[in-house]
Amino acid sequence: MEHRPLDADPTPSPLATPVDGRWRRRLAWMRRVASQWMRRQLGLPVVIDTADRQVLEGTILPHYANRADVQRVLFVGTRWYTQAYEARFAHAYYATLDIDPQAARYGSRQHHVTASASEADRHFEPNSFDLIVFNGVFGWGLNARDDVEAAVRAFARLLRAGGELVVGWNDVPRYRPFPFSEVLALQALQPLYFAPLHTQVLQLETDNRHRFEFFRKPG
Repeated sequence: MEHRPLDADPTPSPLATPVDGRWRRRLAWMRRVASQWMRRQLGLPVVIDTADRQVLEGTILPHYANRADVQRVLFVGTRWYTQAYEARFAHAYYATLDIDPQAARYGSRQHHVTASASEADRHFEPNSFDLIVFNGVFGWGLNARDDVEAAVRAFARLLRAGGELVVGWNDVPRYRPFPFSEVLALQALQPLYFAPLHTQVLQLETDNRHRFEFFRKPG
């Protein structure tokens, strides 16, 4: 015979429903947003705790920040959650570029440019960067094929021989204007095996299917 503890509730607990799960996720999201808002008000660094940001901030950026040959960096696309990246490259020249004038407040204190990525080579010297990070821009405003082609051509001009390009984008229909592999300007670059992640292309199996790709300018 089964004995129930004296303090047990005799009423069976209802099973969790999909609605319960959605509310828990929404409450967790609201707590994160409130915490991020408070940290920004206090002038503290803020991060987004998602799988793609964990890879970028936990593996990709530290790898490049620790390399002696990476002394000139261009980060394309700035928001409040990218503001702290400049500190990772405190030893280097760190420039940022974003088309949105409002994003300038989150840009580099050394050199920020308000312009489209398709015009990047109008604002910096050729062969002047060791690293360009182009994350979360393709499919998020830079959508037209001609503009994407112009942006990648510009990056190829701006990278020194042996310089590297990191591309991050969401491989879902809503944010995929076309497959990034169709960009013809990539022919000026070589696929790069990124040793810390043991791959040239990292496809995350998350809701946004964020994808990191690595390239190198020959030479």
